[in-house]
Amino acid sequence: MMKRISYLLRGLFHSKGNSLTKIVSLTIGLTTGILAFGYCVFETDYDSFHRDADRIYRVDYEIPLALMEEISREIPEIELSTVLSQRISINYRYHDNRISGGEFRFADTSFFRLFSFRLLSGDPQALSDPNKFFISQKLANLLFGKEEPVGKEVVYNHQQLIVGGVYEDFPSNSFLKNINALHSLAGVTKKGGMQQKESYRGYIRIASDANPQEVIRKIQTVIDRHRTFGQSYTYALHPLKELHLKYGWGYSSVYLVGFMGLVIVIISALNYILIAISSLIRKNKEIAIHKVNGANSANIFGMFFWETVILSLLAGLFTYGILVVCQPFFENLLFHEYAAFFNRRVLITCGLFFLGMLFFTGGIPARIFATIPVLQIFRQVSQNRRRWKYLLLWVQFFSTCMLLTLFLIFSKQYNYLINKNLGYDTRYLYYTQVACGMSYPSMSSVKEEIKRLPFIADAAFVHTLPLWAPQATIYNQERQGIFECRYLYADADFLHTLQVPFIEGDTHRTLQAVNEVWINEKFRDRLLSNPQAQSLLFVESRPITPQGVFRDFQVASLYIGQQPVVILPLEEPDTCRNYYLLFKSTQMTEENIVLWKKKMSEITHQSNFRLYYYPYTHRAAYEDQQDMCITVEILMYLALIIVFLGLFGFVGDEIARRMKEIAIRKVNGASILQITLLLLRNICLLALCALPFGLAGAYYMGNYWLDEFAWRIPLSLWFLVGSAVLTFVIIVFIVLLKSWQGIKARPSEALKNE
Repeated sequence: MMKRISYLLRGLFHSKGNSLTKIVSLTIGLTTGILAFGYCVFETDYDSFHRDADRIYRVDYEIPLALMEEISREIPEIELSTVLSQRISINYRYHDNRISGGEFRFADTSFFRLFSFRLLSGDPQALSDPNKFFISQKLANLLFGKEEPVGKEVVYNHQQLIVGGVYEDFPSNSFLKNINALHSLAGVTKKGGMQQKESYRGYIRIASDANPQEVIRKIQTVIDRHRTFGQSYTYALHPLKELHLKYGWGYSSVYLVGFMGLVIVIISALNYILIAISSLIRKNKEIAIHKVNGANSANIFGMFFWETVILSLLAGLFTYGILVVCQPFFENLLFHEYAAFFNRRVLITCGLFFLGMLFFTGGIPARIFATIPVLQIFRQVSQNRRRWKYLLLWVQFFSTCMLLTLFLIFSKQYNYLINKNLGYDTRYLYYTQVACGMSYPSMSSVKEEIKRLPFIADAAFVHTLPLWAPQATIYNQERQGIFECRYLYADADFLHTLQVPFIEGDTHRTLQAVNEVWINEKFRDRLLSNPQAQSLLFVESRPITPQGVFRDFQVASLYIGQQPVVILPLEEPDTCRNYYLLFKSTQMTEENIVLWKKKMSEITHQSNFRLYYYPYTHRAAYEDQQDMCITVEILMYLALIIVFLGLFGFVGDEIARRMKEIAIRKVNGASILQITLLLLRNICLLALCALPFGLAGAYYMGNYWLDEFAWRIPLSLWFLVGSAVLTFVIIVFIVLLKSWQGIKARPSEALKNE
């Protein structure tokens, strides 16, 4: 065995150029396959670690607390249920240690029974105490360090809370992974008005023999029985394991990454097979000697297969090195640390992929070597070798054109999203969160004082940013739902700060009564086109009277089109609440930021204010698209490397095979241009046959991704033609780069041995 391995190593070292090219091809395929297929497995494995995960569902939309309890009592198919509030920002203080950021939810005592999150300390029943809350292990370390957290008092919005328990940080492959604290629902009181409305999502576990469609039908029946309006939401059940793909990166990202990764893996494997088969002429004597000495087909197969095993192990080591060296980059791209990403299921997938790659790249050439009779090697190789190369080059040209076009599509769409005019001026727009009410100053006093700073041009308060505007239903006087809209609670200076003009109504009149609102053009058009809207209107249960119409501007995400928008007056809160302070400044230098923070602390009696630049927040909403651009760009470069290797090998072999022909043509007066065109002819024809298929694949995949956006770039014919021309120029450049030395060689060098 050692003698055979030594023989193989000598052979690999003897043809080190081919061996290095094979290792590079395998390394590209292994690295791409591990990351791409591992990503697909990880993304589709969210929340599968829960007990009975296949039977846990989320009820959409929001449900009142009392109604959720009634649903659980009346529907026998529901074994267990719990509710969670909407995301609420964390702002804790323990002695002099302040923690802000992250999120907490209100939850009940069933939370830890329904979900399989591990409790490290404390009793889950403590969630029934309104003065207690649970925190994650990470938050406990930040707040208390090495102290025992349970029983410690923490201040939240002037309220003393006691740590009732600590739970293990939720796994990275959980839809609820960002929850850092759980507060008790027992202290939640019902308050009227949309401004104080809390949203709750119900989670249920149904019986193993229950039909989800029947369960949601019964839930809808219970909800309809208690509705106060003529039209209610149509509720649905969403499996817990599918929530991440539905509301996270989405199925399209998984499909695209998986497909593009598969393309790179296939062309890298085919490139390895091509290089192996191209060496058949050089190895024919070696095969013949082995067969003359009694070697059978199995021996020949094993000899070449073990060569692939050794090269695959070397490529595996290089792949491991790349993953280690580039760990920060890949973790940032995957949004997960390696420790969480490479879980058991991902590792099993990577192991199976490695074995599949090994048997595919090693088995095909070894089988070909083992089955070709010695006397036919020369004749069959000369006839078949070029067909293998043309097939591989076609696949490479097709893949490169497709990936290059996809990269251009994704980059152009991403640039379009972050640079699109939202209908209001985001330049020099900043914001921060301010606590108002109770012992804190009023919003009006904060705003007036902050506007006294010479570098603050304008300021306004709003309950949330337009980028995150929530959704509501508009009802008429007969309590019939008319249409959906987006709403914002804002003060009188909000539209002026955003530089959004009024087009109808009294532009100088502020909203005075509680029911007075401003609406946008889209809202007005919906009212004019709907005969049912010619009466008193309600937003949920609140009556509204439009007092003015402002120009349309984009709210929420660019995934959706222009929405009807209603702006309601933002009232001074009767309890401590956090609001967003928007302000314009063209001179936010480092010195002015220090002055601003000092002024804010003096006015609000708060500290640790965080200043955010609004355009950066808008851009951050599309980080997923940026990551997709980076992913496609990496895959495109890998495809170019493989094309580079394939074309270099092909052109080098063509020049070596046709060197004497080239010399004779030169002797007969052929110019360098004519020789160049001779070598380019077949490759150019092959590229022209592959590029339309690459464009078609990119057009299909690009449209599949762009369909997620209401605002999207057009895929014009000229855009696709430009991508094909760019791919063609790259191919021609690589061919010229490799063939130039052979083209300029002297004829005497090629003919001296004749």
